[in-house]
Amino acid sequence: MLDYIQPYLEYFTANPEWALVIIFLIALGEALLIIGLFVPSTAVLVGAGVLVGTGHLHFWPVFFATCLGAIAGDQFSYWAGRMFGERLKTLWPLNHYPQLVAKGEDFVRVHGGKSIAIGRFVPGVKSVVPGIVGMFGMNQLFFVFVNVTSGIFWSFAHVLPGVLIGQGLAFAGELSGRLLVVLLVLLLILTLAGFVIRLAAAGVSPFLNRLLARVSAWAKARRGRSWQRFAKAVSPDNPRSVMIVLFAAIIFTGLIALINLAIRAASTDAVSNMDVSLATLMRESRNAPADELMTVVTMMGDTMVMTSLALAILGWLVWHKAYRAAWAAGIAIVAAKIFELIMKLGIQRARPTELSYSGASIFSFPSGHATMAAVIFGILAVLVSHSMGRWGRAVVYAICAILVVAIAYSRLYLGAHWLSDVLAGLTFGVVMMAAFGVAIEAIPPRRIKPLGLFATALVVFLAAGALHVATGFGRASEMYAMPEPQTLVTVAQWVEKDWQKLPARRIDLAGKPEETFIAQFAGNLDLLARQLENSGWISTPVWTWRQSLPYLNPNAALSDLAPRPALHEGLKAKLTLTRTPPGENGGREVIRIYKTGLAAAEGSIYKPIYLVSLTREVKSHGFDLYAIPSQRPASDLDVEDLRGLLARAQGIAVISEYVRAGTRQELITAIP
Repeated sequence: MLDYIQPYLEYFTANPEWALVIIFLIALGEALLIIGLFVPSTAVLVGAGVLVGTGHLHFWPVFFATCLGAIAGDQFSYWAGRMFGERLKTLWPLNHYPQLVAKGEDFVRVHGGKSIAIGRFVPGVKSVVPGIVGMFGMNQLFFVFVNVTSGIFWSFAHVLPGVLIGQGLAFAGELSGRLLVVLLVLLLILTLAGFVIRLAAAGVSPFLNRLLARVSAWAKARRGRSWQRFAKAVSPDNPRSVMIVLFAAIIFTGLIALINLAIRAASTDAVSNMDVSLATLMRESRNAPADELMTVVTMMGDTMVMTSLALAILGWLVWHKAYRAAWAAGIAIVAAKIFELIMKLGIQRARPTELSYSGASIFSFPSGHATMAAVIFGILAVLVSHSMGRWGRAVVYAICAILVVAIAYSRLYLGAHWLSDVLAGLTFGVVMMAAFGVAIEAIPPRRIKPLGLFATALVVFLAAGALHVATGFGRASEMYAMPEPQTLVTVAQWVEKDWQKLPARRIDLAGKPEETFIAQFAGNLDLLARQLENSGWISTPVWTWRQSLPYLNPNAALSDLAPRPALHEGLKAKLTLTRTPPGENGGREVIRIYKTGLAAAEGSIYKPIYLVSLTREVKSHGFDLYAIPSQRPASDLDVEDLRGLLARAQGIAVISEYVRAGTRQELITAIP
């Protein structure tokens, strides 16, 4: 995947004008009449900000392109309103969205001139407000003033979060291209999940209403009480008709897809080529920071957290005396769990990676995390969005879908499931959600206070998840740990030629080489750490996200800040040590030691081979809001001192990086 994405990143870095053109067109399209409904501007502009934060693009050109596009789009829409007046509502594409136009007109009447600025941040109406104020005859100079000022603020609001995210990514690990790819893929999947729901809410409903009107008229023209009832049920005048038809269609297509997946899984012992290919891609994309993130996400879908969420939903329904809804939700959740257990025990498919599960959970098909997350969050979405309008419903479903997809993606990334396992779980979960939706639309619950339910459910979900992660993250990290295969070579083979197979420099975020590794060594890492500590070096804990908290204090001393996290090919340093050179004020030296895939053997004894880097760090400020260590190359004198120290160390074997300059240096000591 990195091979596919990296060329685009490098191309936009070398040719930023094309990236700016795309950003301008996205911001422009987002502001145009109706077209803005279908342009995923937020995801693209935040993504552009991420590229700014990671150093692939510059801030001010991206900001100006966003700002100009947003201002120009609203201006064109305003001119269309001034030019056509009331006739604009009868022209394509506004004539297909009379309800949205009416809602926009009401919005403008309520907020007046402020509607231009406020409307930019309101889904749906933001695509029609500029045209409507033009249609109403708003003064051109006043519109330009509000358009420009609100456009500037809107651009900052979309680009700056991405910049901060990008800086966080670049800093919190210099994360290596692998983590960037993992996060980009996850962001893409989540964006598509939310955008498809938004597109369905905005674009499919009007067409579905017209289709239902035709079906209803056809049924009404036929004789018989059943036809008349059917015509009334599917009539657009029935506020429940659209959702009932959609849920029924989901059940029908979902069952067909689920049966197909189950037959494929049960009829052969081998997984599909697509399953194997995606599992290989995920395995090659793994890296330490992404492992930590995905472990947390997957733990949010564990049984303890999902059970807490389900009990919160059921308890809320019972408390508000919505007993039918509670029974329906309980039956759907229990049916999903029974389905998962029966399928696991019936098909007994092995997982891509051997994990320390027991009972039916040792089997892979279907994904229990995906199944239960889809059912429980689906039930929550149905209940909360039941009495909402189209856009409110879209937001609720998008939030729940994003959480479900994130949990499902984490199962693929960690190698806990094959793709077909996750798809089967999601499909069954969605079918059960749709069946529950039909029941709720047919007999709607009353007085359940849906917003209170949504807030309570999310608070319980986050609280249970935080408690579960705090108490079980260590065990989960060990279970989902990235496999570290090693290739054994003899000491003579390593010294003679295999040292050349290891990289000469650390690989950074963009997959480019950073500081040179000054030595390779094989031996006991703990023994080396003790000898370095005796020489004045200080070992630091393995970097975690908690160690970034002191960075938020711009007045913190460098000694209070953990060394800047730096990964090599997606892996954390196994050992990090720091030292303040004598007589120096304001700087420090940092040793990082990375484990490789090679191990040197001498007889029956073998030791892993490590790579050693040396850098200097000074404190740098970011807008006086935070302080982070800034990395500098080590001096030649520092490198020589460390090489000498390694050469005098006992119990390790060392090859100096002098060999890379063409000068041979013999093995210093043999492996003990």
